[in-house]
Amino acid sequence: MLRPNAQEKLLLASGIAGYLFLLVITTLHWQAPLFDEPIFIANVHLLEQYGLSRTFLLNIDKQAPGPLYQFIHYALEPVTHLQTPEIRLVNTVLLVIIIMLLAAIIRRMQRRIKKSVWLPALHIMAVPMVWQVAGMALTEIPPMFFATLSIWLLQLALDYTYKHRAPALFLALLAGLCLGLAILGSWSFIVIVPAALLLLLQSAGEWKRWINVSIYMGVALLCCIPVFLIWGGLIPPKQAVLSTGGIVPWHGILAFAYGALIVLIIAPGWFIYRRLTLLVLILLYIVLLPVNYYWLHFGYAPLNEAMKKIFPAAVMQVYPYLISPLLITLALYFLYCSFLQWMERRTEPFFLFILLAALLMLATSFKATLLFSSRYVAQATPLFIILLTPYIHASKQQCIRFAAGMILGLLSLEMYFLFR
Repeated sequence: MLRPNAQEKLLLASGIAGYLFLLVITTLHWQAPLFDEPIFIANVHLLEQYGLSRTFLLNIDKQAPGPLYQFIHYALEPVTHLQTPEIRLVNTVLLVIIIMLLAAIIRRMQRRIKKSVWLPALHIMAVPMVWQVAGMALTEIPPMFFATLSIWLLQLALDYTYKHRAPALFLALLAGLCLGLAILGSWSFIVIVPAALLLLLQSAGEWKRWINVSIYMGVALLCCIPVFLIWGGLIPPKQAVLSTGGIVPWHGILAFAYGALIVLIIAPGWFIYRRLTLLVLILLYIVLLPVNYYWLHFGYAPLNEAMKKIFPAAVMQVYPYLISPLLITLALYFLYCSFLQWMERRTEPFFLFILLAALLMLATSFKATLLFSSRYVAQATPLFIILLTPYIHASKQQCIRFAAGMILGLLSLEMYFLFR
């Protein structure tokens, strides 16, 4: 390993300090369950009452995610007693394990490259929405943990395919089981199953590799399909209203725009920037401005209350229609650059697998018919870290972006405790 330079040391120290700070403030958050926390905890009591049964699955109430959250908190109840802050610390502890798993995945990705694996892994702390889901007793972190664990186990299985046949099969089975649990935590992780088919590119005659990937996908589906059959869909029937109404284009656009913002913070080198890029983006925004105002009617107003104190009412009436075309432009630019990166690295099956999985996870927001939340995008963060690792480079600008991302994350988390 090469010794880290001053900027790399600063980024590493910032990531570690950011996590430790999150751990401390979560420990100090003694407030009673708030926001969505009481809903999820109530369903833990439902599991205590009925056990893992059809009755339990059909009576999960006010919760769109599956029962993985309840499994974990039921198992840890002797430790947490379902009290704060202990129940919140479950997610905070799982986050550091996710960081370690990301480092292990990155190590296997860049075995021939002498670069720090902790530097990219710790960049998860610079993703603002991660602070909220890791500092509260919400449902996103457990499936993120199991999905990341499944990718690491699958890496091991594929590496052992020809050297250690029996361990490879066992690891593939474990990887599939972990992915199945992730899907039971959030149905959006099911998109990793079809994305895994890309791991079979350039391996037409490698039947052992095909078997391992097939086990991975098959076991994952066997874990979750029985639950989906009981529900008659991808979410508990008492929340079925969330999946009615078809597709909401604006929610999908927002998801890709948020994904683009993650990339801007941790690896702007992902974006292909040429001489005319800025001009094209400005022209696209100018075109989308009237199209959105007169036809699409997409409105989005971040920091709306704060902006009202600065700008007059006339400006605030059009403000949502000024921001929306900007987000559409950013989302389209992100998709365009993702296509270019796909074509540039089309001979790398693992890269294509992670890229497609990340894009499909963002695309699941098109089906979020009732509302959109940045927490949906947060779930794809481990995939983004793996995907963007080669594009993360230490610099002064990177340090500034890292700090800004953590500050935004801290503010977004503390808003729930200070103002609710």
